[in-house]
Amino acid sequence: MVSSQGSTLQPPNQPDPASVEVAFGEPFPQPRNIDITFFSYKSRRSTLLVGNQSADNFVRARRHWLDFDFVDLVYVTEINVYATGYENYHGMELSLIPYLSDQGERKLTTNFSGDHFSFQVRDFTKGFGLRPNEPLFRSAQIERVEVLGVEKHYVAEFVQFVDNIEAKREAAKADLSVYFTKANKSYEEFLAREEEIRELEATLEEKSNELKDLEGSTEIALQTNKKTQEDIQVAATVAKEQAARADNLEQSIDKLTEERRVLTKAIVDSEGQLAEIKANINLFPTDLNGYVRQGTRSIRLYAALCIVPLVLIVWVTLRLFGNSERLLDAIALLKDISIFDFLLSRLPYVTVSLTVLGISVGVLRFLLSEIIEINRRRQELYKISIVAQDVSYASQDGLDLSVDDEYDLRTQTKMELLKEHLRQNVGDEYVYSPRRTFLEHLKRFPKKLTPPQLPPPINDGEAS
Repeated sequence: MVSSQGSTLQPPNQPDPASVEVAFGEPFPQPRNIDITFFSYKSRRSTLLVGNQSADNFVRARRHWLDFDFVDLVYVTEINVYATGYENYHGMELSLIPYLSDQGERKLTTNFSGDHFSFQVRDFTKGFGLRPNEPLFRSAQIERVEVLGVEKHYVAEFVQFVDNIEAKREAAKADLSVYFTKANKSYEEFLAREEEIRELEATLEEKSNELKDLEGSTEIALQTNKKTQEDIQVAATVAKEQAARADNLEQSIDKLTEERRVLTKAIVDSEGQLAEIKANINLFPTDLNGYVRQGTRSIRLYAALCIVPLVLIVWVTLRLFGNSERLLDAIALLKDISIFDFLLSRLPYVTVSLTVLGISVGVLRFLLSEIIEINRRRQELYKISIVAQDVSYASQDGLDLSVDDEYDLRTQTKMELLKEHLRQNVGDEYVYSPRRTFLEHLKRFPKKLTPPQLPPPINDGEAS
């Protein structure tokens, strides 16, 4: 589409190159390879390098001239010298005498590139010379010489081609004039169409603006609808959350009610336990958990130790009975020995067996007696605990005692009972009295007194 800023197509102001190419499209002589047949002195070493394909004709590079002479006049365009042993900084010199010029000898110099030296001559000549550089530290060879050019009998075709150029040029101008006329007419029509296109673009732009306004209104309506839908979704979500929160609150209330019931029961149990603990404070606990656990561990240890002597007793007894059954068979087999001698020979075995049995029975008896003793002591401590509790309650009945006094009296009662129980371990002269003896402390208990009568208050008027 053409922009409204201006026409992108301009009227033609120069000839079309295509017409010129048609004018010069006829073939004309092209440079070709000049082979060895165009050279004189064909047996010369330098001449044999022209188009050479044999390694026997290679020439070692030395700094002297290699001459090449043509049989007839040749227009040389390019000379390529292929060689080995050169680097890019090595050079070669070419010398020739132009045939159609009076300037004298002409010399060209070029450097080695890739695998050859290349000279751009573009002149008529009847021969030329090459002088290569000789490398200092390596050997170089000239392998092949390639000459490109146009032979003498093609020169007339060049002249004829140049003569026809003017006629071709006039014909090209006539064709281009017709083209320019048609192009200008087409350009005028194009300008008219371009004005119509501008008007259509203006109309299209106006309609596009109206369409954009409609799209904007539609977008606003869509956004309003979207916002309304979002508000509806938010309201539904809030309602769901409120319902879920109400359910959670109901569940929480039920859970808290159940927990309160459990806690109430636990509090009642704890209060009963607390009352029991307060009643048994500073006394022997009736369950004696610590002593019972220690006694239970000791009983289990002794019971485990009883297994070893019991196993020995059973094993030795079985061995003795088993060997006694084989005694008659052994006596029947050993006919040459008397029974007394046989029994005498078995006496050490019987002695050791009886010793093991005696030791095992003694250890088992000792362990069983320890187990019975531990159980008896536990029963005695149970009795002491009950007696201490009864004595403490009976001795405190009707007395106004402080907490410290109750603690001292209860501790004294426990120590007296323990001293009686542990008579073998504690001396008779031991008395627990942190501040005073037990009897002195009882004598100093204060009796209950009535509060003293206070004098009546004095009236301020009477005092004055």
